[in-house]
Amino acid sequence: MSLNVLFLQGHPSFFARDLGRVLAGHGHKVRHVTLNFGDWLFWRGEGAIPYRGSLQDWEAWLDRLVTTEGVDHLIYFADRHPYHVAAQRVARRRGITPLSYEFGYLRPDWISVEIGGQSAYSHFPDRLDVIRAQAATLPAPDLSARYSHPHRQEAVAEVAYHLGNALFRPFFPQFVADRACHPIREYLSYIPRNRRAARNGRLADAVIRTRLADNAPFFVLALQMEGDYQIRANSRYPGLRPVLQEVIASFTADAPADARLVVTLHPMDNGLTDWQALTLDLADKAGVAHRVDFIDGGDLFALLAAAAGCIVVNSTVGLHALQAGCPVKCLGIATYDIPGLSHQGPLAGFWIAPHRPDPADVASLVRYMAAVIHVRGDFFSPEGRASAVAGMASLIESGAVADYPGQEQIPPRVAKARQQGIAVDPW
Repeated sequence: MSLNVLFLQGHPSFFARDLGRVLAGHGHKVRHVTLNFGDWLFWRGEGAIPYRGSLQDWEAWLDRLVTTEGVDHLIYFADRHPYHVAAQRVARRRGITPLSYEFGYLRPDWISVEIGGQSAYSHFPDRLDVIRAQAATLPAPDLSARYSHPHRQEAVAEVAYHLGNALFRPFFPQFVADRACHPIREYLSYIPRNRRAARNGRLADAVIRTRLADNAPFFVLALQMEGDYQIRANSRYPGLRPVLQEVIASFTADAPADARLVVTLHPMDNGLTDWQALTLDLADKAGVAHRVDFIDGGDLFALLAAAAGCIVVNSTVGLHALQAGCPVKCLGIATYDIPGLSHQGPLAGFWIAPHRPDPADVASLVRYMAAVIHVRGDFFSPEGRASAVAGMASLIESGAVADYPGQEQIPPRVAKARQQGIAVDPW
């Protein structure tokens, strides 16, 4: 059956272009809405439709386009981008299948593909009995790193996409980038941090060696990117500062007197905020500076394997921690935050009696995730991109991504998001 596919804003790579070419080669109708210079740069193919209108007019324009052209699939990267949130409303009204792809939960070398979106908007079940039953006959996935590419390749693509949008704005004057700061300021901010990377890595290694050699229990707080949609749209926090304030306050009041807290900086943090200074200042004012470490670099997985627990908002670090047998407390909405797997009680109780995951249940989660909402590959290496494109094309053509065994009709985490005061659009 021939599909009618419309691509929206994509990842800053040639992934969407290659996927479109494969689908077109299979006889499907493929077009692409060019929202900005970066989209044009990485697509540059047939079927491009420029949109130069306002974000306010976007939904009505898209509604007319998909209706007139008979579109039955929308494909986009980053489900919480304002253009894609509006697209999901259109899709629900018109009975169109909206497909969102992202960096995989099972990183590296995996890309997630889900109907609608990820995290609060994922249709992946949140019941352990369902996950166990569905995973019972599935093979264990190969999680070893298979593909690689130079970091500079990813950096150049990222800069070309976002800096190009800023420099060539006159071609798409009304495009809303929805970024926390101007890309020139952001990219320049990486220079001093990169210069300190080797020194920071050595300091982090020293802290990790000390924690692993010490008999005192320690907990890990893994910071995320403040501008990430996981923070902005899948948690109740407006940024990382209140996360640090809440966790350090709770650690001070509720953690055992001999426990320590290790705060880890996200490896891609832009350095615009001095999170180390803020963390140590909060710890000092709380009287626990001697029990709090801050690291930028080092072997996070070695740390998680020995930690008494890991606290995240909703980072994929939490899934890595579960795989390491480390108890996890999520403060936001995460697909892997499932009763019976992660700690469901308040943070105050996590310091005293964290719920430790059953390795068999974690293995079931990983098998099921890999089978139904992931494809193997990456965005940049030729081999990895080809693998992911082939896998995603197969999921789209078979309809499996939109209707897999155990899939929930309504995203099961929406109710929890509402309870936390998170706006859930279009649900």
